[in-house]
Amino acid sequence: MQDASIGSTWLKQLLVLMGYGNSEVFSSEVDIHQQDSPTNYWLEIKSDSLNEQQTQRLIGQDGAVLDALQYLASILLNNHTVAPTPQEIHNFYTIELNGYRQKRLADLQRLADNAVCQVRETKTDFIINHLSSPDRRHIHQLLEEFSDIETFSQGKEPNRHLVVKLV
Repeated sequence: MQDASIGSTWLKQLLVLMGYGNSEVFSSEVDIHQQDSPTNYWLEIKSDSLNEQQTQRLIGQDGAVLDALQYLASILLNNHTVAPTPQEIHNFYTIELNGYRQKRLADLQRLADNAVCQVRETKTDFIINHLSSPDRRHIHQLLEEFSDIETFSQGKEPNRHLVVKLV
């Protein structure tokens, strides 16, 4: 849980640097939750001290700012140059604000379920466009449990897409 505490402190400091308060305001405004595994941490920015405009700016259009914060957290808090050695642990950080991620995960679950149904019915590949890297990773994880379904990402950003197909 030390990694989560470091992540929380880092996020609080970043929010202060971004102009969302001072160190006293954010002293307890980032909650830590451990999800599913010992290396998956949710850092939830509490919106109590933020107005609606600040909340929307921190989320960004289609979650782009939260995605960017999450990317920075992954890179900076893991601090691995290329890839972790077997002794190093790669932590996954999810940045949450105002329930945005929970709602987005529910949307992704519906999208994944729909893709599986379409692929099974039509026996053709199902392509999902316009997903951020974290959203693609989440759908890959959701569909790992299906032995008859395979997923892979294809293309280059910003036109990278996820393909769902029968094995």
